Amino acid sequence: MAALGALCTMIASALLGQDALKNLYHEGWGTLTGRIYYLTEFRELTASLYMEALTGYAGMGDDKGYPLTDSNAASLAGEAEDAFWDAVNLYDRDLLYYVKRDGNRMKSSKEAGNISYPLFSEYDGHLLLPEDATLLCYWNGSESKLHFFSDTASSPLGISTRLYKGPYYPNGENATSVRLVIALKEDSDYASLTLSQMQKTADNYRLILWIFLGSTALFCCSLFLSLLSGASARKAAASYAAFASHIRLEWKLLLLLLCFLYIRDILYSLTDFLYAYPSLWICFVMGCLLYLYLTDLIHNPVALWKHSYIGGFFRFLRNYRNGIPWYRRALHLCIIIWGCALLLVCGGCFLLFYGEYLLLTLTGRGFSTAVDLTPFILACFLMSLLLFVTGILLYRFLKDTSAISGKLAALKGGNAGAPLQFSGHSLLKEVANDLNEVENGIENAVEQRDRSNRMRVELITNVSHDLKTPLTSIINYADLLCEEDLPKPASEYARSLQAKAYRLKSMVQDVFDLSKATSGNLPLEKTQLDLAKLIRQTLADMEERIGESTLTVKLSIADEPIMIEADGEKLYRVFQNLIVNALQYSLENSRIHIQLTRENGFAYAKIKNTSRDELSFDPAEIVERFVRADSSRTTEGSGLGLSIAQSFTESCGGTFSVEIDADMFTACVCFPLSEDRSDLT
Repeated sequence: MAALGALCTMIASALLGQDALKNLYHEGWGTLTGRIYYLTEFRELTASLYMEALTGYAGMGDDKGYPLTDSNAASLAGEAEDAFWDAVNLYDRDLLYYVKRDGNRMKSSKEAGNISYPLFSEYDGHLLLPEDATLLCYWNGSESKLHFFSDTASSPLGISTRLYKGPYYPNGENATSVRLVIALKEDSDYASLTLSQMQKTADNYRLILWIFLGSTALFCCSLFLSLLSGASARKAAASYAAFASHIRLEWKLLLLLLCFLYIRDILYSLTDFLYAYPSLWICFVMGCLLYLYLTDLIHNPVALWKHSYIGGFFRFLRNYRNGIPWYRRALHLCIIIWGCALLLVCGGCFLLFYGEYLLLTLTGRGFSTAVDLTPFILACFLMSLLLFVTGILLYRFLKDTSAISGKLAALKGGNAGAPLQFSGHSLLKEVANDLNEVENGIENAVEQRDRSNRMRVELITNVSHDLKTPLTSIINYADLLCEEDLPKPASEYARSLQAKAYRLKSMVQDVFDLSKATSGNLPLEKTQLDLAKLIRQTLADMEERIGESTLTVKLSIADEPIMIEADGEKLYRVFQNLIVNALQYSLENSRIHIQLTRENGFAYAKIKNTSRDELSFDPAEIVERFVRADSSRTTEGSGLGLSIAQSFTESCGGTFSVEIDADMFTACVCFPLSEDRSDLT
């Protein structure tokens, strides 16, 4: 954050201080002191005064020092001397100057200046200046010096004047007799407007350069520290993003817009650094805000839109369009309340801007003599605010109510979603907590029931498995007894024992298969099979048992194959159980109807029979385990046939249902059709 703020400040100060940076490049680090000597304009002024004085008092020569006698050189010397005296008269209160030429070889031989004390020491001849004066330049016969100039040389060769553009060479004959000293009085308030403006420019340069260098150093340090502490920076960014996600987007944009409107003043203050100085600090603040907004945008791309008034308006429209009827009718009340608030705002604005004109038109009197409308205007705005807040509170209440209604609908459909979480000031927070507890109670009850069912299934599976070993021994011994030549009562007992043992084995196997199917451990090998062929094969295998009964089977199956995807062995067991059930419980000398049809992409296999006994039970109960149509349980059977058929059908991906119409019992097996017929040849 600090790095981005410093970068914005650095860029703004660089754009604002282009001239200051150029001065720093040409004149050196002295620009940071804010002294006028390190200003390019002041150095040019000092050099011009220096060269004009030498030109006027020493004259011009060639590059060997010989005097130039042409009229142009003499005229230029006179103009230079006049220009020098005009300048020093202009800066007389700010400069200390002394100029003298010995002899009478040029037009002026006077000693001039505003220094009234001895200028050179009588002891060693060094220059004497007061402590509050700073030497700018001097010429002492053959020695010259320009202070604060990086290209200072022993002679002023190559320095141009304001009159003569080119290198200046002094007249060697006159130069040795010229004495020139120019110094600047140390004063923060210069009498000359030009020097005063230069000092102000130097101060501005110093200020803008220090801001630029400080922001650059802060940017480098912040960037280095952020690279060292990347994990902490990411953690802090995530924490800020979590906090900023609750602030409305419009308020964030408004703050950024205010900073931008303030910073645009820089565009109108490029020549006044002191005026633009506060804007540079606002640039730092704006850079920090940009970092915060970028962090917010990266971590909360959805929450930015979600927590905005515009997004809330579109969500309101979506909720209105997708809401249930009672919710939409309730939202009409919110719309009416907000409409009334808008009308009151419009009425207050009308009274504020046109109330006087309206009273003047209606009563012929001015506003001062009419009724004071201020209370009415305030009442309009206060009432509109009250209605607007009321509409928002009502809308939130309706949203919470709709959420509770949706939760109840989900619980009704058996779908457990995320728990309701309302804010602390919600009126329905306690109701939501109670509903969450009810949902938790239902989930716990369902989980406990499922656990109990699993335990029962596991118990049945384990018991069935444990019964197989002793039951196998019993069957083996019963078979051995039947093979022996036993007397009449014993042989009958042995055959009865053998029959009951095999029946018990069948029941144990049924229980074992049912428990595996219920627990989801039933092994399946799904393949493409012809359901019509499977039913015909099942009937063929049971032809002997069907022939022993008094029942007639009526088959209604299409000639073309009906392909499904299922486990053929398990599905064979399903139809075998259904046919056995029909043979066992059908009315004597009646018919069993087996139908196989296609409907809407599904194959429906229905087995219908007329029951021998009255069907007075619920169809959903007959498929429960150990439930039999013979309530006296005098007939053979375990009561697991339909339950096994249902479990195997659902394990293979189909559906199983039972329908009862008077004494007509119908078992229906449904499977989706498969388009793969590659195995049909």
